[in-house]
Amino acid sequence: MKQRDLTKGSIVRCLLTVAIPMVATAFVQMAYNLTDLFWLAKVDRIGLNSTEVLAGVGTAGFYLWLGVSVIFLAKIGTEVRVAQNAGAKNPKAVSQYATEGLRLVIVLSLIYGLLGFFGRETFIGFFNFQNPNVVNHASRYLSIVSLFIVFYSINPVFSGIYNGLGISIRSFLISSIGLVLNMILDPIFILHLGWGVDGAAIATVISQLMVTLTFIFFFLRKNRPTEIHLFKKIDFAKMKDIIKLSAPASLQSGLFTLFSIVIGIFVASFGYEASTTHRLGSQIEAIVWQIGSGFQVALSAFMGQNFGAKMFTRIKKGYFESSKILFVYGIVITVLMFVFAEQLIRIFSSDVLVVQYGTAYLKIQSISQVFMLFDIATAGAFQGLGQTKKPSIVGIMFNAMRIPLAYFLIKVWGLNGIWITISATAIMKGIVLYVWFRLDMRKIPKEDHLGMQHVLMNT
Repeated sequence: MKQRDLTKGSIVRCLLTVAIPMVATAFVQMAYNLTDLFWLAKVDRIGLNSTEVLAGVGTAGFYLWLGVSVIFLAKIGTEVRVAQNAGAKNPKAVSQYATEGLRLVIVLSLIYGLLGFFGRETFIGFFNFQNPNVVNHASRYLSIVSLFIVFYSINPVFSGIYNGLGISIRSFLISSIGLVLNMILDPIFILHLGWGVDGAAIATVISQLMVTLTFIFFFLRKNRPTEIHLFKKIDFAKMKDIIKLSAPASLQSGLFTLFSIVIGIFVASFGYEASTTHRLGSQIEAIVWQIGSGFQVALSAFMGQNFGAKMFTRIKKGYFESSKILFVYGIVITVLMFVFAEQLIRIFSSDVLVVQYGTAYLKIQSISQVFMLFDIATAGAFQGLGQTKKPSIVGIMFNAMRIPLAYFLIKVWGLNGIWITISATAIMKGIVLYVWFRLDMRKIPKEDHLGMQHVLMNT
């Protein structure tokens, strides 16, 4: 079994060793999405309305976003147990958890894909778009992507196995293959061949398939990260353990998306230009939380390995070191997002209303960036310790608050009331989760190798 030992050496170096490739991977995913948006924004050249197309694809994207909860049901528990058993030097258990995690995501994603294909009209109907072109674009995109969603779903679990072993650089390199391919195929399929929305969907499917095949290639090699035995007897105990660990994060992700869909419906009531703004603004904002997600994975792997090795002092130091880095980064991003809000939106759209709405969106969201980073990273720290319920409780509670709060603030500030709601609840999540983790840190043993995991696992 190949792994990077995160229980020894410089803590900052260990964190950055995992975080930097994950941040790079996150940027790859973001660039992947922005590449689609960039070329779809140019479909006026082939006789389509770019604002309608972006609104349609953005609406279909909610279903993919909801599918993240399906991925999380397999990924989170797999990543945590792989990291903990790698730290405990138990390669057999690493292999078993990796195998069951992959089995689980394959079955779940196949079911979810069929639901998306046959239920696409019902799903899109929730948004009550009056523009038939927007509905048609959303339906066409979702129908293609749903049939091949297994490739979209299995890749994060492969990455999770690498991350738990502390060798996230490999998942970054493999994910980059998909980005490069997508960047090549998008302009060809969308504009040159004139396929529009269909072209974007097909390019996405082909790119994700290539990433899946590359992961399989590396797991079949002699120098593989761990052994995978998909065709042997199912270990239901370990699969159940993965589901138990993953369920809180999966539930949080699913409910977050459902709440976001309701928010999306509120936004759509202001017109499809507002929906386009929501899509563009969230993708630009993703630059920030993708960095946070990199540290989330790094902290999860770092905490998991050190927890498995009973290196409690490194657990405390690891969280504090990552907090310093994220705080500085968050302040810089807050200033840049506020000052250059309009310029960032104009990269993707020249529509007067979209620019107006988008500038307000980014300025309001800039206030919450530091808090959002601490929310994301602290969730990773909790997960690495096997405490997946706590970040989920905080996330579900404040995400649920968005619906009544947005409903009220719309009456006061209109569309900006929705943007304020999103920013305010993100601030509250970051504060509460940070304080909760700091309180839990007091329960962590002050000496290493005390064999007191149960103190943490049951709090």
